[in-house]
Amino acid sequence: MTGGSRFVATTSYSGSAFEREYSVTAKHTPWKTTVTAVSIDDVEYPIGRRSSAGTEDEPEVAVRASGWLKTRLKVHRRTDIGSMPPREEILVTSAAMGGAGEVEVRKDLDLVPLLPEAGSRSEARERRRAAHPERYALFSGLTMLVRLLLPLLGLGALLAWLLDPIARWMKNHLWPWFEPIAHWLQSVLAPVGEFFEWLFNLLFGWIPDISLGVPDWVTTTLRIGLLVLLAYFASRSNLKRRQKKIEEARMPESAGSSEPE
Repeated sequence: MTGGSRFVATTSYSGSAFEREYSVTAKHTPWKTTVTAVSIDDVEYPIGRRSSAGTEDEPEVAVRASGWLKTRLKVHRRTDIGSMPPREEILVTSAAMGGAGEVEVRKDLDLVPLLPEAGSRSEARERRRAAHPERYALFSGLTMLVRLLLPLLGLGALLAWLLDPIARWMKNHLWPWFEPIAHWLQSVLAPVGEFFEWLFNLLFGWIPDISLGVPDWVTTTLRIGLLVLLAYFASRSNLKRRQKKIEEARMPESAGSSEPE
């Protein structure tokens, strides 16, 4: 079932993952991803509420949603001792402009994509990415490049000048209320910042400091370029892995549609 406009569409995804059959219906928009239906092994489960088992052999399952542009569904199953730990996750993502997206089922570190319904924008998006993986991987790298270079282009100073009156008003009227919370957050997040600084030095600390009259922006650009390359190869590898699993999922359909001569 697919409907809506160019930027809003409701699409169904289905497939097998981890010896179970999944069916997910999601509404993709540029501002929000909404999951409207979830079915596991032909049993539909309400989102956000625990479902009672219909039979003795049917497990009790709870599907809980979180997120905004990328919705994460955690599937909780009752164990023999009565607890309800999460077993697998269903990740639903919308494209940047809406109208399409993707759904994956994750268990531990393994990801299995679900197939979008035929004729949907999501299916067309999958085929375009499969046909041009380098183009989409390069787009991911360039997106990271733009985000990293914006401060170097002076746009940050321009925005700071435009927002300076608002910032002064907030500092005078709102900051006294949030200052204790900000100090607490700073103390909590300081180890996280130290970890990322250590990781960056571990990955790129081998680049020697250039002291031959070369401007500092050259070294900064070199490091940013390395990050862009990493983003490109990671995105390219992810697209190829995803396409391989999608082709494996479509193989039974192709075999079933072929007729013996």
